[in-house]
Amino acid sequence: MKKLALVLLFCSSSLFGIGLGSYRISPEFGVNLSYQKEMKNSFTYGGYARVWLGFSRIVIAPQFKYDVITKSNNISAAYKNMQIGGLLGFDVPILPLLPYIGASYSKFQGINLDSTYSINYGVRIGIPLVPLLFVGIDGSWQNPKVAGGSSYNINRIGATVGIEF
Repeated sequence: MKKLALVLLFCSSSLFGIGLGSYRISPEFGVNLSYQKEMKNSFTYGGYARVWLGFSRIVIAPQFKYDVITKSNNISAAYKNMQIGGLLGFDVPILPLLPYIGASYSKFQGINLDSTYSINYGVRIGIPLVPLLFVGIDGSWQNPKVAGGSSYNINRIGATVGIEF
Protein backbone atom coordinates (compact mmCIF):
# COMPACT_ATOMS: atom_id res chain seq x y z
CA MET A 1 0.00 0.00 0.00
CA LYS A 2 2.85 2.40 0.81
CA LYS A 3 4.48 1.65 -2.55
CA LEU A 4 1.23 2.35 -4.38
CA ALA A 5 0.79 5.68 -2.55
CA LEU A 6 4.39 6.64 -3.36
CA VAL A 7 3.93 5.80 -7.06
CA LEU A 8 0.69 7.83 -7.18
CA LEU A 9 2.44 10.77 -5.50
CA PHE A 10 5.28 10.79 -8.04
CA CYS A 11 2.93 10.39 -11.02
CA SER A 12 0.58 13.13 -9.86
CA SER A 13 3.45 15.48 -9.08
CA SER A 14 4.82 15.20 -12.62
CA LEU A 15 1.33 15.43 -14.12
CA PHE A 16 0.40 18.60 -12.27
CA GLY A 17 3.83 20.23 -12.40
CA ILE A 18 4.76 20.15 -8.75
CA GLY A 19 8.51 20.11 -9.10
CA LEU A 20 11.03 19.89 -6.32
CA GLY A 21 14.06 22.12 -6.49
CA SER A 22 13.50 23.34 -10.06
CA TYR A 23 14.80 26.88 -10.26
CA ARG A 24 14.66 28.90 -13.46
CA ILE A 25 16.47 32.03 -14.61
CA SER A 26 16.19 32.63 -18.35
CA PRO A 27 16.43 35.95 -20.19
CA GLU A 28 14.39 36.26 -23.38
CA PHE A 29 14.62 38.82 -26.19
CA GLY A 30 12.29 38.99 -29.12
CA VAL A 31 10.21 40.84 -31.69
CA ASN A 32 6.48 41.20 -32.10
CA LEU A 33 3.99 42.04 -34.82
CA SER A 34 0.51 42.99 -33.59
CA TYR A 35 -2.86 44.01 -34.92
CA GLN A 36 -4.62 46.92 -33.24
CA LYS A 37 -8.30 47.58 -33.84
CA GLU A 38 -9.11 51.26 -33.68
CA MET A 39 -11.64 53.31 -35.64
CA LYS A 40 -9.49 52.17 -38.54
CA ASN A 41 -7.19 49.18 -38.37
CA SER A 42 -3.43 49.39 -37.94
CA PHE A 43 -0.43 47.20 -37.23
CA THR A 44 2.25 47.56 -34.61
CA TYR A 45 5.76 46.20 -34.55
CA GLY A 46 8.39 46.24 -31.87
CA GLY A 47 10.54 44.30 -29.48
CA TYR A 48 10.59 43.05 -25.92
CA ALA A 49 12.95 41.81 -23.24
CA ARG A 50 12.00 39.61 -20.27
CA VAL A 51 13.82 37.65 -17.58
CA TRP A 52 11.83 34.60 -16.51
CA LEU A 53 12.46 33.75 -12.85
CA GLY A 54 10.76 30.79 -11.30
CA PHE A 55 10.54 27.93 -8.91
CA SER A 56 8.43 24.81 -9.37
CA ARG A 57 6.63 25.86 -12.58
CA ILE A 58 5.48 29.28 -11.29
CA VAL A 59 7.39 32.06 -13.04
CA ILE A 60 7.54 35.84 -12.83
CA ALA A 61 9.21 38.11 -15.33
CA PRO A 62 10.12 41.77 -15.29
CA GLN A 63 9.44 43.00 -18.81
CA PHE A 64 10.32 45.87 -21.14
CA LYS A 65 8.24 46.23 -24.30
CA TYR A 66 8.49 48.84 -27.07
CA ASP A 67 5.96 49.14 -29.91
CA VAL A 68 5.63 51.41 -32.93
CA ILE A 69 2.05 51.90 -34.06
CA THR A 70 1.93 52.48 -37.79
CA LYS A 71 0.07 55.31 -39.47
CA SER A 72 -3.62 54.67 -40.17
CA ASN A 73 -6.40 56.68 -41.81
CA ASN A 74 -7.69 58.22 -38.59
CA ILE A 75 -4.26 59.16 -37.17
CA SER A 76 -1.97 61.46 -39.11
CA ALA A 77 1.32 60.02 -37.80
CA ALA A 78 2.78 56.87 -36.33
CA TYR A 79 3.41 56.85 -32.58
CA LYS A 80 5.40 54.82 -30.08
CA ASN A 81 4.50 53.02 -26.86
CA MET A 82 6.93 51.91 -24.13
CA GLN A 83 5.81 49.52 -21.38
CA ILE A 84 7.71 48.52 -18.24
CA GLY A 85 6.19 46.04 -15.83
CA GLY A 86 5.92 42.42 -14.79
CA LEU A 87 4.32 39.13 -15.74
CA LEU A 88 3.15 36.08 -13.81
CA GLY A 89 3.00 32.73 -15.59
CA PHE A 90 2.73 28.98 -15.23
CA ASP A 91 5.06 26.60 -17.07
CA VAL A 92 2.73 23.79 -18.21
CA PRO A 93 4.26 20.34 -17.64
CA ILE A 94 4.77 17.98 -20.59
CA LEU A 95 3.67 20.63 -23.14
CA PRO A 96 6.05 23.49 -24.02
CA LEU A 97 3.47 26.17 -23.05
CA LEU A 98 3.77 29.12 -20.70
CA PRO A 99 0.56 31.17 -20.32
CA TYR A 100 1.03 34.52 -18.55
CA ILE A 101 -0.71 37.70 -17.43
CA GLY A 102 0.69 40.93 -16.07
CA ALA A 103 0.58 44.70 -15.80
CA SER A 104 2.88 47.48 -16.97
CA TYR A 105 3.38 51.23 -16.80
CA SER A 106 2.75 52.57 -20.30
CA LYS A 107 4.11 55.79 -21.83
CA PHE A 108 3.33 57.18 -25.30
CA GLN A 109 5.51 59.27 -27.63
CA GLY A 110 4.44 61.10 -30.78
CA ILE A 111 0.74 61.34 -29.88
CA ASN A 112 -1.21 63.30 -27.31
CA LEU A 113 -2.08 60.40 -24.94
CA ASP A 114 -1.41 60.42 -21.20
CA SER A 115 0.69 57.75 -19.53
CA THR A 116 -1.39 54.90 -18.14
CA TYR A 117 -1.18 51.23 -17.20
CA SER A 118 -1.56 48.24 -19.50
CA ILE A 119 -2.78 44.71 -18.95
CA ASN A 120 -0.60 42.16 -20.76
CA TYR A 121 -1.57 38.56 -21.47
CA GLY A 122 -0.45 35.76 -23.73
CA VAL A 123 1.09 32.36 -24.17
CA ARG A 124 4.65 31.41 -25.05
CA ILE A 125 5.17 28.19 -27.02
CA GLY A 126 8.46 26.34 -27.19
CA ILE A 127 9.58 24.75 -30.46
CA PRO A 128 10.74 21.19 -29.66
CA LEU A 129 13.33 20.94 -32.46
CA VAL A 130 14.92 24.32 -31.64
CA PRO A 131 15.11 24.52 -27.83
CA LEU A 132 16.08 28.21 -27.48
CA LEU A 133 13.50 29.60 -29.95
CA PHE A 134 9.99 30.49 -28.82
CA VAL A 135 6.89 31.74 -30.60
CA GLY A 136 3.82 33.12 -28.93
CA ILE A 137 0.63 35.07 -28.89
CA ASP A 138 0.80 38.34 -26.96
CA GLY A 139 -1.96 40.79 -26.13
CA SER A 140 -2.12 44.18 -24.50
CA TRP A 141 -5.04 46.32 -23.35
CA GLN A 142 -4.80 50.01 -22.39
CA ASN A 143 -7.24 52.87 -21.89
CA PRO A 144 -5.21 56.12 -21.89
CA LYS A 145 -6.80 59.55 -21.71
CA VAL A 146 -6.52 61.92 -24.64
CA ALA A 147 -5.45 65.46 -23.73
CA GLY A 148 -9.06 66.64 -24.15
CA GLY A 149 -10.28 64.32 -21.39
CA SER A 150 -11.86 61.40 -23.28
CA SER A 151 -10.43 57.87 -23.16
CA TYR A 152 -8.92 55.98 -26.07
CA ASN A 153 -9.37 52.19 -25.94
CA ILE A 154 -6.30 50.32 -27.24
CA ASN A 155 -6.44 46.54 -27.58
CA ARG A 156 -3.61 44.75 -29.41
CA ILE A 157 -3.14 41.08 -30.19
CA GLY A 158 -0.18 39.70 -32.09
CA ALA A 159 2.56 37.17 -32.62
CA THR A 160 6.00 37.06 -30.99
CA VAL A 161 9.26 35.33 -31.81
CA GLY A 162 11.89 35.19 -29.08
CA ILE A 163 15.26 33.72 -28.21
CA GLU A 164 16.04 32.53 -24.69
CA PHE A 165 19.58 32.57 -23.33
